[in-house]
This record gives sequence, C-alpha cells and structure tokens, in this order.
Amino acid sequence: MVGKGNFESWFKFALAKKAEIIHIAMYGFKDLDLDFLRLPSTNNGFQCLKDLSLHGLKLTDRDFELLVSNCLALESLTVESSYELKNVSIVGLSKLMRLNLSYFVEVESIVIRDAISLVSLTLYQLSSECTVQLSNTPKLTKLNFQERFGQVMLAEFLDGMPSCIRGQLQVMHLATSIDFYMQKMDLNTPDELLLVDLINIKHLELEINMRGTCPCWYMLSYFRHLVEACSFSDKLVIKYPYMLRAYNKTLLEAYVVPDYDKTLLEAYVGVGRCKLSVKYLEITGYLGAPLQLALALYVVNNARSLESVTVVAADKNALARAYEDFRHIRSVSFSTYY
Repeated sequence: MVGKGNFESWFKFALAKKAEIIHIAMYGFKDLDLDFLRLPSTNNGFQCLKDLSLHGLKLTDRDFELLVSNCLALESLTVESSYELKNVSIVGLSKLMRLNLSYFVEVESIVIRDAISLVSLTLYQLSSECTVQLSNTPKLTKLNFQERFGQVMLAEFLDGMPSCIRGQLQVMHLATSIDFYMQKMDLNTPDELLLVDLINIKHLELEINMRGTCPCWYMLSYFRHLVEACSFSDKLVIKYPYMLRAYNKTLLEAYVVPDYDKTLLEAYVGVGRCKLSVKYLEITGYLGAPLQLALALYVVNNARSLESVTVVAADKNALARAYEDFRHIRSVSFSTYY
C-alpha cells in the first residue's frame, strides 16, 4: 500500500504521460483528500483518459463533478465504493460507452443524461432509496443490475425508466440473493411484481444466490414474472453461484423436493400468462433445489421454440439428480463442475 504522497505523485505522473487507462483501488485512506482532481483541465492529461476505474476513493459530489468535466474522452468509467457521494451527475460524456456505478450505499440520486454513445450500464448494490434518471442515451442496449440483499429493486427501477430507453434494451443481467428470511418479510403479493414488458430483450441472465434450504415460492413468482416480461428473449441463462460452495452431503440431501412441496411445485411449473420464445436454456450450479427445479420446468413447459437445454450441475450427486429431473426433455446436455 502506498502512502498518500506517493499515490498522488504516481497519479500526476500518469496524467503527465497522457495515460489512456488508469485503474485505482484504494483501501484504508478514507481521509484522503484528492487534490489532484482540482488541477487545471489544460495540459494535465485528463483529456487523454479513455478508461478510468476508481474503487474505494473518497469522492465528494464536487470531486466527481470536476472529474467528469475534465475527462471528456472517457469511453469506460467505473466508480465503486465511494461513500462520500450523495448526488451523482454524468452529463454530456458523448464518448462514454461503458458505465459502472456500484456499491453506492449512501447515494441518493444518479442522473445520466446526453451520454449518446453509452451502450452498457452497470448498477450494483445501490441504496434502496436511490433514484436513477436516464435521458438521451440512444445506444443503451445492455443493463447489468444487482439488487441489494433481501430486496426486490429491479421492477421499480424499470418502471421508472423512460419507455423509449426501456424499449432499447437487448441484454439484461440481474443478480439477486434470496434466503429463508425472505419468507418472513412483509412483501408484496406476487401479482404486484408484474414487470413492464421488455419486448426487445434477446438475452436474459439471472444470477440467483440462494442461502438456506427454503423453497421460497414467493421469489419464484418474481422470477416467473421477469421471464414473462422478457418473453421474446432467445437465450435464458440461470446461474446459482452460491451453490457452488455448498458441497457437504447434508446440505445436498436437503434439496430433495419433500412431499409437502410437490403440490406447490406442480402449480408453479404450469402455464404462464404468455408463451416464451426461449430457444436456448442454460442452467449452471444446479443442485435440484425446489425453486431451481420449478423455475427450469416452468421455462421448459412454456417455451414454444425450445431447441436445447444445457445443465451444468454443481457436483456428481447433483448431476444424478439433474438426469432424473430433466430426462423427459429432448436435446438436453449435462455436465458437472466437479
């Protein structure tokens, strides 16, 4: 870890050399005052930066405004874990193509306007109170969104997005976490989770971090509504990353569907509100949990043009379970991580 003085000297040196790529991750310097951001915009190298990534830096709203106003050539910008920020504004970065704003737990508002080249937007772990305003982003087609643990946030975010921008989206990735505690939360009814239609989404990816052995049927309704909202997508990828760390025999056995859940499972894998256009279904980290099985069978039962299913099981025990769960499906391939 470099000291404050060395850090600023290094950064100024990179600017003087007109570096096009600068990535900085700082830890343990919460009181670091970034004086270099207040350098004159002329002859300081900011105008040459094309790729800037800042993690863990102390940035006030004023710091961020100065930074953005100086870096007009930016094509990629990542800002993570800047706890001083409250109101973030990104206006007029005409060359910006990739934007990542993540772990903004204190941010109250984000404004993104006139980013006419923006293609990919990543928003991870925003405050549940944070508002996001998008306007004049005619090329935005990819959205990466991660909900905060135990909170359903994507539906509200999409509902507040201008319809013209929402209609541009073609690729969407949602990362979310669920566990048995969500069964006890004061949540909306499943019908209130119905998302707006996203008719141009062609690739939908769900990354579901499951904790505990609760089937969590409420969350299955949420995922069903999301899949239905993207009913014209060609490819659906469902990932279960947390399961990859759950290999003990006791936990694996807990994911066998108990008799009292079979009636619920059969109800949830039935006919949805619309037919799906999914051609390729890919499931990774499969263990055979009730929610995993129900979501997969729901897609299979409602996909009118399904051509292939790929199942990557978490281990050999899960692979055997996958063979049993999907043996009735044609054009299915199986593999395992371990």
